[in-house]
Amino acid sequence: MRLTFTLVLIFSFALATSANAQNAQPNKAQPAANNLFPTPLYQMPDVSKSLNLTQDQVTKLNKVTEDTQARYRDGYGQLGSLKDADRFARTQELNRQYYTDWNKGARDIFNDTQRSRYQQYNYQYGGFNTLYDPDVQKRLNLTPDQVQNLRTHWDWNNQQLQDVTRLGTTDATKGSQAYRDYWTARQERFNKFLTADQQKAWRELTGEPYTFQPNFGR
Repeated sequence: MRLTFTLVLIFSFALATSANAQNAQPNKAQPAANNLFPTPLYQMPDVSKSLNLTQDQVTKLNKVTEDTQARYRDGYGQLGSLKDADRFARTQELNRQYYTDWNKGARDIFNDTQRSRYQQYNYQYGGFNTLYDPDVQKRLNLTPDQVQNLRTHWDWNNQQLQDVTRLGTTDATKGSQAYRDYWTARQERFNKFLTADQQKAWRELTGEPYTFQPNFGR
């Protein structure tokens, strides 16, 4: 199954030198360029730690990410020249292609347990964006009306994240609280969007809920 991520890149981190993932923190590579691409969750220190990634794994994943970004940089860079509807459709297409390629490169770096859990993290973090994945739509049995109305929730999600990021860069404490409030509001909105059966299928798809930690680069 494809890995699907939200387009908005918010958090990046410095790479530590420890070989143990308990202390290893991923590399903050090309922050300006990274704003073009989906979020590499393994670069979040809490995610790296929870997956018990080794320094060697993080280094190899960084290489896969850099290589994949290089191949797709022009495509993402051209999005700004498109009209809104065309840009949105092209973004979804690029995301699917990007993660198909990224997943091929990263497949043998994770062990089986890490690979499965990392996919669950990506589905959870993607949220409404994950629901644009045709495989996920089929598994959850989304209705045509739900698919049609999904854009409203996608727009809401991105605006909320932008507001949280803006606040967090000036006040990390308030930003962290806003980040927690965002996740609470998003979960409530998500539960209202899905039926009871769809929520059950979502839990089967995403596994144990994970609490992502904010980091505003301070």
